[in-house]
Amino acid sequence: MLTYRLEIVIDKPLEEVIATFRNRDVLPLWQPGLLSSELLLSQPYPTYQLIFQFGRRKMKMTETILRDELPAHFDGTYKMKGVFNTVKNTFIKEGSGSTLWVSDVEFKFSGLMKIIAIFMKDDYRKQSEILMSNFKKYVEK
Repeated sequence: MLTYRLEIVIDKPLEEVIATFRNRDVLPLWQPGLLSSELLLSQPYPTYQLIFQFGRRKMKMTETILRDELPAHFDGTYKMKGVFNTVKNTFIKEGSGSTLWVSDVEFKFSGLMKIIAIFMKDDYRKQSEILMSNFKKYVEK
């Protein structure tokens, strides 16, 4: 298992940050490699199939939103072969024009990914940092 907490300050008001975070149409603009996000189920929890492309490799991931009570809570799970990821996001108003985004992340691995993850654990954290940084840049532009 791998767990970590990331924080980033976004220089935009909370309301604007939340409106952008909720807008699934702009996901590909700040999530590298995301080709599509298709709603599979709406009840009991919204579930999406995400398709990413990295180089020649395409990957499918299932996203399930377990709790959407923004700005205090946006919790979801992300599954792909050998990897189960839980992310708990919180957005906090900081002064009049900025927002703190806190993301608590947990990865669980199975099968061959248990071995691979030992050598890649820094890469998982870096990928999360890239996503948060990309979102910050997108919102602030």
